[in-house]
Amino acid sequence: MNKEEIDLFIESNLLNFSVNSTGWNELIRKLLFEFAVAGWNMEHRVFGKEKFGELRCYTYSEDETLNNKLKNIKDKYSELSVKTCEICGSEGKMRTVGSWQTTLCLAHFLEQQPVIEIDNRQNVRKNNKTILNIKNIIKAEVEYDLQRLWLYTNQEDGFYFSWQEPNYYLLLKKIALLLFPEDIRHKISELFQSLKDCEICGYKALHQSNCLRCHHEPWRDSGYFIENYKDKSNYIKECQMDIFIDEDDYEKYFKHDRAFEKSPGHQILFTSDDLREYEKLLF
Repeated sequence: MNKEEIDLFIESNLLNFSVNSTGWNELIRKLLFEFAVAGWNMEHRVFGKEKFGELRCYTYSEDETLNNKLKNIKDKYSELSVKTCEICGSEGKMRTVGSWQTTLCLAHFLEQQPVIEIDNRQNVRKNNKTILNIKNIIKAEVEYDLQRLWLYTNQEDGFYFSWQEPNYYLLLKKIALLLFPEDIRHKISELFQSLKDCEICGYKALHQSNCLRCHHEPWRDSGYFIENYKDKSNYIKECQMDIFIDEDDYEKYFKHDRAFEKSPGHQILFTSDDLREYEKLLF
């Protein structure tokens, strides 16, 4: 076994991996190199694919000792894959795009998750492309407790929007109530009329038992809240630190959101010392 043989084995089997882009190519090359060094018969092909945002490799050998070595190698690169952007190979994390799990860096995640924009002419745009004009909507429908929106400019084709997209609630608010089914109009109207200030994120986005902006629950003097946080200020402080740390890049994505008003007099309860101590617990 020489370098040329290993290089040929790697490059020929790289094509057997069904992945979304080229960001994992270097991981796959290293995996295949370790297969060769471990004793894999290089005349046999190796196959793999992306599944649920993770690199999966499928092999089998009748040699139990070799199988154990291969399993360790496969586990190693599966773990590395969920920290590596599938598109560019830079540092990434597992994310949800639509209903799909994928591993992306922040830049490529934002490319995959377009922001809803509404201009002064009531054009609804994504990725700088006009999708529709609000004036042309003839019918609107909502699903899943107002978290999914379908807009129609003709009788057949609809445009889909989700609460997971920045400015979703801004768009929902701009649609004339008469375009929705009669039994849902009051629910939509009530949502926007009943919004309260969220003490955690500082936006007027609190609806019933959940903030539509930061998704935290308001403090309650009972049960879980008392047991875990003792008092209201501790709860708000920890939630605010989670928002600031922004481990899932939610705030970086939602910085474009204009759906909710900023609350006057909102207070940040944590200090820099609090944040350092909290990060020690997390990381």
